[in-house]
Amino acid sequence: MDSSAPYKLAPVADLPGHDDRAWHVAWNPTKPVLASCSADKTVRLYSYATSSNGASDQGSSQSALKFNFITSIPTGHSKTVRSVAWSPSGQTLATGSFDSNIGIWEKDGEDADEWECISTLEGHETECKSVAYSSSGTLLASCSRDKTVWIWEVHPEGDFETISVLMEHTQDVKCVAWHPEEEILASASYDDTIKLYIEDPSDDWYCFSTLTGHASTVWSIAWSPGMTSYLASASDDKTVRIWKRIAQHKWECVLVLGGHERSVYSVSWGKAPKSRRNAGFGGLGWLASAGGDGTVLIWELSEPKASADTAPVKVDSSPPQYKLNASLPAAHGVYDVNSVVWNPRPGYEDLLATAGDDGHTRVWRVVPSS
Repeated sequence: MDSSAPYKLAPVADLPGHDDRAWHVAWNPTKPVLASCSADKTVRLYSYATSSNGASDQGSSQSALKFNFITSIPTGHSKTVRSVAWSPSGQTLATGSFDSNIGIWEKDGEDADEWECISTLEGHETECKSVAYSSSGTLLASCSRDKTVWIWEVHPEGDFETISVLMEHTQDVKCVAWHPEEEILASASYDDTIKLYIEDPSDDWYCFSTLTGHASTVWSIAWSPGMTSYLASASDDKTVRIWKRIAQHKWECVLVLGGHERSVYSVSWGKAPKSRRNAGFGGLGWLASAGGDGTVLIWELSEPKASADTAPVKVDSSPPQYKLNASLPAAHGVYDVNSVVWNPRPGYEDLLATAGDDGHTRVWRVVPSS
């Protein structure tokens, strides 16, 4: 732990159970449920509850949280489950697998232990690497080692319609992520680039921008929460890049964050706790990154401020202010950390979960160092 950092990551829960590496974690956006997926082909679900009378903003940081295992979903996938994603309603869970298929899951009645696969989406030719719901819940995106990005329209009763197959990348596509407010889709690839897509109302979805700058595979991407102007990307080149929207369809890299000694596999961007925002800090949120060095880094980001003693700058392209808030080495012992994800639920913004090659899911809370 960096002793000079103002915060530290305190362990909240260690959740073993997977028989192989844990690839990804996803917090339910509306319910106190955490999902993890693994090379063992299962999804494990955990509930959590606070010992106080509900969560306040200091919420989780002032209350003891207890995590309980709910169930293990034997997904029926024939290979690794690489990705999980909740719909915005929290009612539906999507799984992306190396068997090339996507599973759509809903709870079978009121029994919390029974989940039913209501649909299987077929189309990718090989390993599905990532799935993501749009903020409206009406679209689902998936990507694959087959170099394609698919967009599916969500219909009632578990019906999905393919509305676009995008073939812009030249290599394996690692991650897809939807803009939190607009219907803009981002994808990241082994070809070292990030592609941004929008829909042409009179035609099809198309790539309107390609972001270049990373020197190797881009493993993960995350949009800034609430703010519409920033995108973060994590790469095999050991860096996290921050991209800023400087025009409607133009994005530029305005900041490169180092600190990792090996590949950065995952990046997540969450809101700073309300107490920090009320104090005028972390307006752009907290950014977490993790990867092959086993370290989790937490950055606090704020909008750039004009300086009275400097020449005027073009505000649109000026980088955000940033500060390293916390650093945790060996988050999963000697194992790689494959995923880091902030809890999006109000009052729990200081919680994040990690998944590692040790098969464990771990939950952490950001707390002051002193």
